[in-house]
Amino acid sequence: MDSPEIQRRRLKWFVIIIAWLIAIAMLLELGLRLSVAALPPRLQEAAHIVMHGAPFPEPWDRAWTRNPDHYFILKPGLVNALQFGSPKVRFHVSTIELWDGGGIGFRTKPVTYFVDTVVVGDSFAFCFTERADCWVTHLEQTTGLGIVNLSQPGTGSHSHLLILRDFAKPLTPSLVLWQFFGNDFNDDYGLFSASGKLAPLEDEKADDLYVDEPSGLQSWLRGRSALYAVLESLAFGGQRYRDPGAAQFDERYATTLPNGEQLQFGQPYEPSAMDMAREVNQAGYEVSRAAFAAVQELVSSWGGQLAVIVVPTREEVYESLTAPAMGDDLRAIGSARLAMLELCAELSLTCYDALADLQKAAASSELLYYSDDLHFNPLGNRIFAELLREWLESGGLLDN
Repeated sequence: MDSPEIQRRRLKWFVIIIAWLIAIAMLLELGLRLSVAALPPRLQEAAHIVMHGAPFPEPWDRAWTRNPDHYFILKPGLVNALQFGSPKVRFHVSTIELWDGGGIGFRTKPVTYFVDTVVVGDSFAFCFTERADCWVTHLEQTTGLGIVNLSQPGTGSHSHLLILRDFAKPLTPSLVLWQFFGNDFNDDYGLFSASGKLAPLEDEKADDLYVDEPSGLQSWLRGRSALYAVLESLAFGGQRYRDPGAAQFDERYATTLPNGEQLQFGQPYEPSAMDMAREVNQAGYEVSRAAFAAVQELVSSWGGQLAVIVVPTREEVYESLTAPAMGDDLRAIGSARLAMLELCAELSLTCYDALADLQKAAASSELLYYSDDLHFNPLGNRIFAELLREWLESGGLLDN
């Protein structure tokens, strides 16, 4: 048996080692909290959940809210409201009502000018940038058109028809630009399913994004230590730190462009929302088809022209980089855009498929989409506006 002196020495060294380990852990915790912005987006989200209670670096409220007629609408009266597309994608939103009591906010300037054109669409026309960097703003500046942007994030074609009926018709614009993205069919199904107009068609079992919280030290660390959250995310995927919205955009792949920029792609949400082999997307397609059939008569009732602008995904634009990794998922993503183009031909719609032009532009420029969000970045918005203006001019749609 060791002497009391040896036991005291061992206890002393044990206490010293524990103190040093605690000090090192505290320094690592502090250092990580000060350098969160340098982490990959998935790890940023885990750290921010612990630090702020949300997967973003600052508290914020979404600019849009649920609505039974449109799925989502923008809140009116917002002034420079901070928004996030990802922990690294931040922008500000101000909204107005077109007239008192309209009930829907629009990200456009007050209509004190002659209106030539209205734009309607989802988040790709709303733009996940400052308004000055949005393609709608660029198009207005380069053409001299008086444009009103009626776009609403998270909406599909049925909502866009209602927006045009209720808010564009009183303005009687000579040109209506209807922006389409591949998840619009899915959004139409979501709207009709939520309102009871369509019965649920699939057993949509949500992924287990959360697990039961354990008791004791592990639970305490999960709620207080950003370092523990990051380490657990690296080990187990971090799903317990994700909210449902953020979890839809969990990157599975990444590639490096020739200029060194990083593109994360292959998000699980997109194949699910755009795969036309899914029954829910086919049901949404029928809702969208009815909207497109009706809108031609609506726009012609005031003598306007309709042009449908089909925006491709970044996976399609950078197909040469994404196809080797994605395989069938890439075909699933592209199936919604192809279905829309078939609808254009069937209904004799004037449609612009921007894929080929964007692929050409992407081959000789910096990244056109955000690295960690599915939307155009400021450069992509500017180039898209230039491509669209050229297409409108070539088709004589800017002559009126």
